[in-house]
Amino acid sequence: MPPPRHVIAARNGVAAVFGLNGLAVASWFARVPAAKDALDLSAGQLGLLMLTLSAGAVLALPVAGVLAQRFGAARTVATAALAVAAGLVLAGVAAGTWGWAPAVGVGLFAIGFGAGSCEVAMNVEAAAVERRLGRTIMPRFHAAWSLGTVAGAGLGAASARLDVPIAAHLTAMAVVVGGGTVAAVRSFLPDERAEGQSAAKGGGLRAAWREPRTVLIGLLVLVMAFTEGTANDWLAVAFVDGHGVSEAAGAASFGVFVAAMTVGRTLGTVALDRWGRLRVLWATMALAAAGAAVTVYADSLPWHWPASRCGASARASASRWA
Repeated sequence: MPPPRHVIAARNGVAAVFGLNGLAVASWFARVPAAKDALDLSAGQLGLLMLTLSAGAVLALPVAGVLAQRFGAARTVATAALAVAAGLVLAGVAAGTWGWAPAVGVGLFAIGFGAGSCEVAMNVEAAAVERRLGRTIMPRFHAAWSLGTVAGAGLGAASARLDVPIAAHLTAMAVVVGGGTVAAVRSFLPDERAEGQSAAKGGGLRAAWREPRTVLIGLLVLVMAFTEGTANDWLAVAFVDGHGVSEAAGAASFGVFVAAMTVGRTLGTVALDRWGRLRVLWATMALAAAGAAVTVYADSLPWHWPASRCGASARASASRWA
């Protein structure tokens, strides 16, 4: 029996939100080299500036779940997406027009906080849709996020190639992300706010963290998230400053990374079914390490692109599926 039409609509809306969230963050990451040059920052100064985005994302994690529980996933996602859109505009204008790094930092904090909040709330909605469908569909939602990052990286590379000002580019992306998300959440399922579950879950959560395997899994996720985060923040800059390519080529290298991540997320379940979690985990972590090493130390561009591709698909398979 096919699922009800409103569940299908909710599935499509959630997929759109995932894709738009990926589009937003990739739009900024693809233009990091342009922002670095516009602000005349050293590598250390750029690192401190990028830290504001990470700080916003981390601070969003304990807050977003509470907001989704109180106000519903749709309202939380829409509000968070508008925060991301505002951050994109501020970061783009502050970098490309004002040349004022502190304002860029405020914009990046808004992007991080909004994207982090959106990620939590949209996963809550995705789980609800999956329950209604009665089959596993979560991997497709995360593949939609990766497709959004591919689109963002591609548009960023094209904008750099055509010398589109960073302010104009990020403002256009903000309109797409904000408007598209507000439209997409209208198809979300009605709120299903569970009552009286906090106390019941608390004891189980504490017991889980006393289990050594939980700590080990957490450490593995931390390592692979660090790998992805490093590539997100620094891959385009590393190609431009370290390997002497153009800003467009640097953005394109980031596009290769996120495209490979999309492939890894799409095919990860196939690998798991065939070889099992442990083998996939070790193989993909080794591949990620090799890809990172070749990306850093290779001397010619033809080596760089396969390296970033291998590292990305490995990171995606290891951290998401294993």
